[in-house]
Amino acid sequence: MDSILYDLEFAKSDQRLANVFPKAQETFYTGFINSIGADGVILNTFDDTGQADGAVYVQFDAIDNVEYDSPDLDNMMEMIQLAENDQLFMSTDQIPTFVATSDLIKQVIGAAYASGQFLVLTRSDLQNYQEGQVTAIHENDFEMNLVDKFNLAHRVEATIKYTEAEIVEFSGRELEVETAAWPQLAKRVPEPRLLVTDEDSFYTVLKTAEHKQTLISINDETKSTNFFVGTVNAVNEDEVLCNLVDMAGQFGGYSLIRMDTIASITLQSDYLKVIQAFIDYQKKQQRFVQPVLNEERLFDATDNLFVALIKQAETFSRVLSVTLLTGAHEMGFITELGADTFRFHAIEPDLYVDQTGVEVNIEDVDEISFDFLNAVLLENHMRDKGIL
Repeated sequence: MDSILYDLEFAKSDQRLANVFPKAQETFYTGFINSIGADGVILNTFDDTGQADGAVYVQFDAIDNVEYDSPDLDNMMEMIQLAENDQLFMSTDQIPTFVATSDLIKQVIGAAYASGQFLVLTRSDLQNYQEGQVTAIHENDFEMNLVDKFNLAHRVEATIKYTEAEIVEFSGRELEVETAAWPQLAKRVPEPRLLVTDEDSFYTVLKTAEHKQTLISINDETKSTNFFVGTVNAVNEDEVLCNLVDMAGQFGGYSLIRMDTIASITLQSDYLKVIQAFIDYQKKQQRFVQPVLNEERLFDATDNLFVALIKQAETFSRVLSVTLLTGAHEMGFITELGADTFRFHAIEPDLYVDQTGVEVNIEDVDEISFDFLNAVLLENHMRDKGIL
């Protein structure tokens, strides 16, 4: 514990960007130390695109280790500078001021109670995170109205001890829009999920969604629990290209998906209602599309879209994400495009590039994502450094 506290104090005094790694979970937090209290630490956090994205409280007992000097952090500092130069929309103005001489958790919860701001909380007695609003505060515990974006009817009142709150995320991009949109969402009548699983009807369903520009979810549950949320840009019998939306209701780039990899299509659900409300809020705030992105591209469904996009990516050395039949998923760029194959060069988070690359059969590619924020910023970053 002494070494963790020393590392935190050094990172704060030297204004170092730090990684804080919690115990027993894969997620870690990157940011500048805001405050160190008697019970834990608060970081002003950044996401993997370099955007400032609220803050997090981490209880000392929940910290496995702290890192303040690494190639990963050097690279993140450059990404943060690029994000600032590109004037990306960020969430920073809702972070309260904290007093380091008292328990930080009570200040975080008290500020959230006063503002009505949503929180995401990880408890010591539960494996999964919970999210919602603080409804009452007491000396040793507090009360929360917990919500479920996938089931609007599922609302739980929970009493939580301050000591049980190991990690609390607050003031972030998604939480900001959730706080603003939830009063209207809470009034919505929950509807049953409308799911299409008949493969023979996928093309017709997606063609109708393209015509109406309705928000849908495409589920690839055969390989993972991931799913795509967005609108259909182009579709033919073999493939569908979607304009994606991220969890904060902002434009998330494009994804091309083979029809035979789709497990199901969701046309109606509480989660789609939530994301539509988030989209409406972001558009009202004129923040739906980040400054470096373009949501107005149109694609010709009569083309073989996989071949067309791979050719375009190879010609312009574009960074994109590729998912293979095996489930392998990597970001990188393409060279040596042939009639049936291409060479793919993976890019690691520390900007290490596989210069040799691997040969990939075009028919083995299940999904291509491109023109999303991570890819565009990474591409610009690599061009600036002369790597690409």
